[in-house]
Amino acid sequence: MPINVIMPQMGESVAEGTITKWLVHEGDRVEKEQPIVEISTDKIDTEVPSSVNGIIKKILHPEGRTLPVQTILAEIEPIEPKEGVSISPEKPEVAKKIENVEVAKGIQETEEVEKRYSPLVRRLAKEHNVNLEEVKGTGEGGRVTKKDVLDYVTSGSGAVVTPSVEAEKRILDKEIYIPLSPKRKITADRMLQSKRTAAHVTTVFEVDMTKVERYRELNKDRLKKDGVHLTYLPFITLATARALKEQPILNASWADDGILQKNYVNVGIAVSLEDGLIVPVIKDADKKDLLQLSREIQDIAQRARTKKLKPEDVREGTFTITNYGINGSLFGTPVILLPQVAILGVGSITKRPVIIGDAIAIRSMVYLSLSFDHRVMDGADADAFLRKVKAILEEWEIPLYEKEKSSPPTGYGGVW
Repeated sequence: MPINVIMPQMGESVAEGTITKWLVHEGDRVEKEQPIVEISTDKIDTEVPSSVNGIIKKILHPEGRTLPVQTILAEIEPIEPKEGVSISPEKPEVAKKIENVEVAKGIQETEEVEKRYSPLVRRLAKEHNVNLEEVKGTGEGGRVTKKDVLDYVTSGSGAVVTPSVEAEKRILDKEIYIPLSPKRKITADRMLQSKRTAAHVTTVFEVDMTKVERYRELNKDRLKKDGVHLTYLPFITLATARALKEQPILNASWADDGILQKNYVNVGIAVSLEDGLIVPVIKDADKKDLLQLSREIQDIAQRARTKKLKPEDVREGTFTITNYGINGSLFGTPVILLPQVAILGVGSITKRPVIIGDAIAIRSMVYLSLSFDHRVMDGADADAFLRKVKAILEEWEIPLYEKEKSSPPTGYGGVW
């Protein structure tokens, strides 16, 4: 009985996903846990693995198709290893014949697989009068993909460009038409939904990060030897998680008849990719120290950029941090990621002169922007949250190894 490959649920608010690339073709043999298809949502890009050893019996939807979760994408015919079958030693000629047949069959199947093209590739080749034998494949095992055919056509390699190819990318005298990627289209829909639904208000605080910077400079080189790249983001994440415990109204979601306040703190970290953003989640962030947060943020960012995130990595977020300061922006007004009710934007950390008492000093400063849903809370709640974040960062006294070490790091300047 065939095993179904389904579009997985990639987050509590995700209702659909887009097939971005098939990594196999009908008739291909796959191993258990082998990636068979790449999918994209507004939360995550990931690969769906095979749950069994088997043969791809049928691919039900082409690349580029957006489908609801739980939709069957393909069917796999399981292959069970046959045990207990042996050839009698009294009949070696039978064994020899079987061996020869199996070898010949294997060669034939290999040749057929090598020449097999997906239905989508064959259809595109027919539309554009392309000889697939002339197209160099860049897919797994040298297979020809949709992109290979379109690149071949647009390169002018003996093929005629038709209107359907022009629709992929129209170049005019004064304009360039760029088709929407699945991720960009989904993100656009989600952002419009958020702006239409939540009553967005943004408040901005200025924070002195000088003590945090001093702490980071004293410890980053030693931690780098242990594989930990200590950035400013773990400090801000820790302060955010502690502030959410004191102002739990920001750690909530809106319901038609009330507000659903969460008793757990799961902080989403927006990660920039080539074609958009993904927000993997740090679970129970309020229970973790700076070193743990540093490692986890580094890990999820790396896995996000290499498409190694799992569905559980993007689920159950209760609050989001977006660090647009990495691109040089001072501050912004981020859009809330529904069903959450607030998002913290982190600007660029820059040195500038500030007034301390009656003196002018050079300090490392940052703007923190909090967009919140005015249906759920008032400005006083939002400002109380930011005041707590500001207090933690400006009076940094939380030890780097609070759960792993019993003494301060070497060379640390007394703030412990």
